[in-house]
Amino acid sequence: MTGKNPGWVLLALPMLFLQARAADRITKEALESQGKKRTYYLMVPDSAKSPASVPLIVLLHGSGRNGLSLMDKWKEIASREGIIIAGPDSRDSQGWQIPGDGPGFIHDLVEALRAKYPVNPRRIYLFGHSAGAVFALNLSMMESEYFAATAVHAGSWRTESELSVRDYAKRKTPLAIIVGDRDTFFPLPSVKATEGALKERGFAIEVKVMNGHDHWYYDLAPQINRDAWDFLRRYELSEDPRYEAYDHSLEPKGVNEARDVNEAAREINALRDKANESTLRFYAKEAELSGKDYAKEKAAVAAIAREQIEALKVGASALRDAALKAERLSKLKLGGDYPQYYSLIAQTEIKRAEALEALRERAELLLNNEPADAITIRRNEAVVRVERLKKEAEELEQKAERIRSGQSR
Repeated sequence: MTGKNPGWVLLALPMLFLQARAADRITKEALESQGKKRTYYLMVPDSAKSPASVPLIVLLHGSGRNGLSLMDKWKEIASREGIIIAGPDSRDSQGWQIPGDGPGFIHDLVEALRAKYPVNPRRIYLFGHSAGAVFALNLSMMESEYFAATAVHAGSWRTESELSVRDYAKRKTPLAIIVGDRDTFFPLPSVKATEGALKERGFAIEVKVMNGHDHWYYDLAPQINRDAWDFLRRYELSEDPRYEAYDHSLEPKGVNEARDVNEAAREINALRDKANESTLRFYAKEAELSGKDYAKEKAAVAAIAREQIEALKVGASALRDAALKAERLSKLKLGGDYPQYYSLIAQTEIKRAEALEALRERAELLLNNEPADAITIRRNEAVVRVERLKKEAEELEQKAERIRSGQSR
């Protein structure tokens, strides 16, 4: 019985911590904006309910997500620091659009919160991830006298037409970009180009590169959010905010193009993930085969082979779809080395698809009636072909990475 007490004590402290935060709840809210009902998520921590004014951060989610996906990750910092956080949903979960999602809707949201809570009007900030990051950068230019500062994860401008949004800025909005050096959606050259273009105009911009990090935000969110808040908290407007209304029949050049490229890149990575999952299923079955006697357990071996074949068909199809999307991106007028980069990515995915198809043919050999020795010889020959294709794919990918990092010049 005495052995239970230490464990109970260890559990008690986290429970007390959770109880201390229990009042800081995230709620789902609705707002009428531009004649449409819009959804957003809100947290007003107890520490932000005093008469003193407090900061507000508007969180802009990535493709395929909603406002809650960022709210959950920001809750702890907001509770500790006394920050009101609001996470609106975009009209289409796949991305943010102008004018459908802003600046009008975001302005309506902020003003509704200012009317109800003690928001410091000079400390209204933006944070965005991925598609939300690009949208945040655009809003920072279009409403430079409204938002005090902006921090984003995994986002940048990638073409000259996107960079032209800078022309809307009347104030040099302070900006921070946090990005992984393995992010294929927003490779470092595009981030550095964005940084250089803003510095050229006199903007205060900081870039933090996370070594070994890719596009995924959620696992490293606590660290990313701390860095973002450490940047944002340093800035506030020198006077009350001014909102700029636009004639959206004259939509900023490059905004739609950015959305289309972001969506295509997201789809390419999703297809790659699908192919990787299929390949893992194949190798799991390969482990099962290693303990089988092909001659004595033909039925069991054939059943495993059929599962491998189906997995490899799915994987190869996904990679060919990814190649097609990359090839389409290579045909766009993206500027710089991006057409060549995406063309190489398309060739890479084709080689990988061919490797999976060679593996499928190898698995199909287990379904015929040839002697076991003959099957083994042909399966070994297939392995040689697979390794050659994988090596060719790796060489193409390395060439693409050199293009992306500007080392090919």
